[in-house]
Amino acid sequence: MLELRNPHSIRAAIEVRPRAVKRLRIQSENPGEPWDDVINLARKNGVPISVGAAETRGPRRETERIGAGSAMVEPPSPVPLELMLESDSNSGLWLALDQIQDPQNLGAIFRLAGFFGVRGIVMCKDRSASVNATVCDVAAGGAEYVPFAVVANLAQAIEKAKSSSIWILGTCERATQSIHTLARDRNWMLVLGNEGSGMRRLTREKCDELVSIAPIGPVPSLNVATAAAACLAVLSRPK
Repeated sequence: MLELRNPHSIRAAIEVRPRAVKRLRIQSENPGEPWDDVINLARKNGVPISVGAAETRGPRRETERIGAGSAMVEPPSPVPLELMLESDSNSGLWLALDQIQDPQNLGAIFRLAGFFGVRGIVMCKDRSASVNATVCDVAAGGAEYVPFAVVANLAQAIEKAKSSSIWILGTCERATQSIHTLARDRNWMLVLGNEGSGMRRLTREKCDELVSIAPIGPVPSLNVATAAAACLAVLSRPK
């Protein structure tokens, strides 16, 4: 069970999986926006609501600053890769994450995926962050709206995506091709590598194209979440 504290994450969970939200707690009768909307939605869906400050144990979490309540929610479940890729048209954008380990980064990527309309996310089972409370709170609803599959072998998953008419795009600082020159008439799965080591060799070899984002200013690189934002902004532009 996850304790979520971001009202946007809680609202999304009630909208998508109302039965998974077991209890909503608010600290006062009139918490104000955006909690009022969460409370109204919870009442419509029969979610139990209690009023009063929760008992705090240990260090105060960063996400407690967001608002005046929390909810106990069952974690979102991954879907089978084959089911996620099963579609009459796999047009649009996809993401594959090669061992992303920081929950803050993973949550930010889910939020970006929800913002840019990503069709689905493929994640590694091993050496990767799980979709926990921190991820869901940072995602602000993205972990509810964007389906994700957890796979034991990312290279095999990429091959399955290719068989579904999806082209694989790797991000690499050493790549000579700019993302701005990429062909726009394809359905792309953007692969993002580990925070420290980037994509693994086998993952890189499975990519159809490798691209980089050339810096304009003096800062030479981006972290994985900001790189994802830059790439998705380019790839989602009207053709």
